[in-house]
Amino acid sequence: MAKSKVNMPSELKKKCKVAIHSAATAAGAGGAIPIPISDTIPITAAQIGMIIAIGKVFDITLTQAAAKSIMGITLAQGAGRAIVSNVLKAIPGAGTVLGAVIGAATAVVLTETLGWIVADVFYRMYKGEEPHDIAENAANLKTLFEGARISKN
Repeated sequence: MAKSKVNMPSELKKKCKVAIHSAATAAGAGGAIPIPISDTIPITAAQIGMIIAIGKVFDITLTQAAAKSIMGITLAQGAGRAIVSNVLKAIPGAGTVLGAVIGAATAVVLTETLGWIVADVFYRMYKGEEPHDIAENAANLKTLFEGARISKN
């Protein structure tokens, strides 16, 4: 899983870890729903809640609209996951199970990565530094899935 790249004090890192891991768990549960497309709402809700919770750690007040904007950066990255897992979920039997497993695992990884990217940016802002571009940092999400293949074993 992605970890914070900045040297954040342990107390702040612990608070971020709770928010991020809680959201990742919720997103994973949403991603495991075996009905195609039905995972979008719980995953999105978990990620928006996570961004708002991380903001609170750093005394940054975010509206749902602002959190959605931040999260929107990663939607393109998640599109491939959604297509693959939802197509698999549409196949009765083993495809449904495989799609749910892939959907859950990918939702967890994406949520964890998004959480630490946001935590890094918010921590820099908290310290009064110029934050790195979230869109640029979101490229980390893409690298997690480059070269990923579904085995037909």
